[in-house]
Formats: sequence, structure tokens, C-alpha cells
Amino acid sequence: MKTIRKLSAVLFLTACALILYSAVLYASAPEAAGRYEAAGCAKDGTDYNFDGEYILLNEDGTGEILFNEVVYKLNWELTGDTFSFTDEDGEKSVGTLAGGVINVSYLDYDYIYIESDSSLSGAIDAAEEEDAADIAEDAGKGEKETEAAAAFSQNGTGQTPSVEGGPTVYYANTRESSGSLDGDEEGDPTWRSDYIALNEDGTGVFLFNQSAFFIRWEQEGDAFSFTDHLNREFKGTMTSGRIEGTYGRYRYTFDQVQQTLPAYALSPEDWGKNLPVIMDEADVLSDAQEQELTQKAQDLADQYDVGVYVTLVGSRDNYTWSGNISTLSEELRAGYAIGIGTTQKKEKHIQNTNTDWKDSILLTVAVQERKYDICVSGDYANWAFPVYGREMIRDAFLDDLKGNEWAEGVRDFLDGADDVLKVAAKGKQISFKNDTTGRMIGIFVPAILALLFGYGIAAMMRGSMQNTQKANNAAEYVAGDRVAFTNREDRYIRTLVSRTYSPQQKSDSGSGGGSFSSSSGSSHTSGSF
Repeated sequence: MKTIRKLSAVLFLTACALILYSAVLYASAPEAAGRYEAAGCAKDGTDYNFDGEYILLNEDGTGEILFNEVVYKLNWELTGDTFSFTDEDGEKSVGTLAGGVINVSYLDYDYIYIESDSSLSGAIDAAEEEDAADIAEDAGKGEKETEAAAAFSQNGTGQTPSVEGGPTVYYANTRESSGSLDGDEEGDPTWRSDYIALNEDGTGVFLFNQSAFFIRWEQEGDAFSFTDHLNREFKGTMTSGRIEGTYGRYRYTFDQVQQTLPAYALSPEDWGKNLPVIMDEADVLSDAQEQELTQKAQDLADQYDVGVYVTLVGSRDNYTWSGNISTLSEELRAGYAIGIGTTQKKEKHIQNTNTDWKDSILLTVAVQERKYDICVSGDYANWAFPVYGREMIRDAFLDDLKGNEWAEGVRDFLDGADDVLKVAAKGKQISFKNDTTGRMIGIFVPAILALLFGYGIAAMMRGSMQNTQKANNAAEYVAGDRVAFTNREDRYIRTLVSRTYSPQQKSDSGSGGGSFSSSSGSSHTSGSF
């Protein structure tokens, strides 16, 4: 009976402890939930860029982290001040959360995050909500430019772009989903940068959740509609400087603004037509280098029927309202309609039946922010440049960009694109198996180094034993009152090996970046250098 009573007591105390632990977790989750903006990032005593990075904690223990311009989902826990989370790739981080401040190490980077004043979804704060109300009121009076529209044109840049001419731009005022006017039901704030840009020739751009769509639009009376390059439709009305209508499951209102698109400033005479294959707005290439690289890019396009482009800008913030390098690439692709459409050369492989969805690979580099993005578009190009191919190209030019060797970086990008397109021209997709150069390097270089290392060790051992010889009797090994052996043999009967698991890390902000696909259908590999 005593044993039973003891066991019952242990079980009762355990149950109480579990209930108390659950209560603590339940109480702490809503309190800790929120958006935390990065306020510092360091590694081995060196500070790194943390522009725009954050951790978002939901009350149900889920969330997300923006790391090096890529969003990863996570699950988090808070016990007392001990904060931990595990991302979708299994990377676990442990730190502290106290007083609205998170201190945590993630992928060898030490971060400080401070709780944001904004709501859990990252939506606008009270002042911005007041501006949004002003938008609705002014738009109802037929105003073409509002305070919020002007603020949007300064989004993330602190400046108001003003380029004469260009498309007519309508900025998203509201987006309704499932009856909510505060954004969509997922709490996604990205729609606040959405816009419609209309060229006079019936073409244009629709920026949707930071993905750009080439569109063809029509207006008849008050009726307005467009079809994007994925054949999705927007239907609505256009009256008094306002566009209202439905796109998919969203209902929008857009208000006309006086500012034109920042990206239009790159090459306004070619907007809606094309973009120079080498665009050096940053002025880091000599005239001779630009001419050489332009010819090389054009030769690749002629040979493989895939447009190959490089755009170098001083600061991305001068050319995109989003402040995002991959979004800038999207705007360039859609706004300048870059790429090559269906041709006979592609008929034996994948070909694009939609003339508005062209094959291209574009490298965009922001020199001041030291950011890059590889953007691939078109059915054939997306097939020809999978993640392995894009990251192989990235590895070829990244060290050049780190050393400010801009011409060499562009040249290595073009050489890498050539290597990948060569494989695609044979009807094969680039992979380690089909990457002959990479496979040979991966196989033979380690083997040669191992042989050289082994030979060097053997040579050193032979050299150290040149003056030794075997004695004829044991007395010769006696030196004074000790026995001196110059030859010794160790025999191991058991070996204990300890191994520590080291998972493959994500590319860090200093040497690579994330690979992802946008809703527009483009594939990206982005990062810092």
C-alpha cells in the first residue's frame, strides 16, 4: 500500500507540474506574440547588415523569420525568459526574450530584435491608419493625389521620384478579402505596395504582393479590365482617377498618383519594349568593358534564344518603391518586357506558347546596398536554370562582386549562363550529374589533394628515419641506466570515434542567399555580397 500511495503522490505532483507548466506557456504566448524588428546583427565581432529583417511570433506558437531576404516558417517556445525556435529546415536557435527584446543566435549570427509597435500582422500603425482613412475620404471626392499616395512614393527611400512621362500609376488604397478591409485574412501587409501602371499602348505592369505581372488592359466607358501574362483577369471600373475591381479573390481600390515609377528612370525610351542587355546606371564599367560585355550577352541570346541581361544600379531605393532587390528585378522584367519569345530552336525542348511570358535571365546588382538578385522567367528558362544552375552561376561571380571587380563579375555571370545553356541546348537540365566541369572538380581535386597530402606525410616519415637501423642484440639499446628504443610499434585493439552532426547551413548574408519562386512565375536567387 505504501508503494501505491507513493506512486499516486508522484503522479499527482507530476500532473500538477504539467498543468502549471501549461498555464505558464499559455500565459506567456499571447504576451510574447508580436513582431520583433532586427536592431543588431553580428558574427565573430563583425557587424552585418540586418536591413528589414524580423521575427514574427503568432499566439499559436508558429511564426516566421526574415533572414537574408528569405522568409522561413518557424515554431517557437518561451519558458520563463528562455526563448527558442526551430525553423522549417530544422535549424534550432535558443536565446532570451525579456522586456520586449529578443537576444538569439541564428545560423551563427547573433541577433537583437526589438518588439515593434505595429500589430501582429505587421499592419500599419495608428498614424498610418489615419492616413489610410484620409485616402478613402479624398478618393471619394475625386482627388488624384493624396497624402498616403505621396508617402507611398517615398516608401523606404525618403525621396520622391519624379520622372517626366512614363506610365500612369495607380496605387493600392484598399484590398478586401473575405469581407475584411484591413488587409487579407492572413494579415499580409505586402499589398500596400501594390500598384497598376498603364502604358498608352495598352500594356502595363501590375505589382501584386511584390511580384510583377505584365498586363494588357482595356477601357470602354467606365469599364476597365486587364489580363496578366498568366491569363488571370482583373475586372472593374475606372472613374475620376480611381480603379475599382476584382483580381482573384481580392477586391481592390487603386488611386492615381502623380509620381511615375522609379524603375522607369533607367531607360524611359524603352519602357514596355526592352532593356539594354547591359545597363550600367552605377557607372562602374568603362565604355570598353560595357561594349565587350554587351556583345557577349547578345551573342548568348542569339545562340540560345534566351535573353541575358545585367542591370547595375547605384542604389536599389532609387528605382523601386519596395526597397527589395528581387522586386526590382520583377519590375524590370515586366516593365521592360525583357526576354525572347517562342522560336523554332526551342521546339524540340520546352517552348513558351504565351508571347507575353518570355525567356530571360537577369542579374540585378545594387552596388551601394551590396545586394544581388538572379531572376529567371519563361517556361524554357525556368527549366534550363533550376536552383542548382542559378547557385552555380552565383558562386562564379560572388567573389568578384565582394572585391568590387564589377566587370569580372559580369563576365563570370555570362560565362556561367553560357555553361548552363549549353547543357539545356542538349535537352538536359543542369544538375551535378550533368555538370561535367563541376563533377570533375568534385571528384578529382579532392582525390589529387589526398594523394599529395599522403605522399608528403610519407616523405616526411622516411626523412626522419634515414639515420636509424635495427640493432643486432638488446644490449645496443641500453643508454646509461636506461633502455633507448628508436623503433616502437603501437597496436590498437579498439578505437572510439566521436562525431558531431553539423547540418548544412543556409547561405549567409555575406556569401550567398536564398532561392525561391515568385507568384509571377519567375525564379530567384538573391543575397548579399
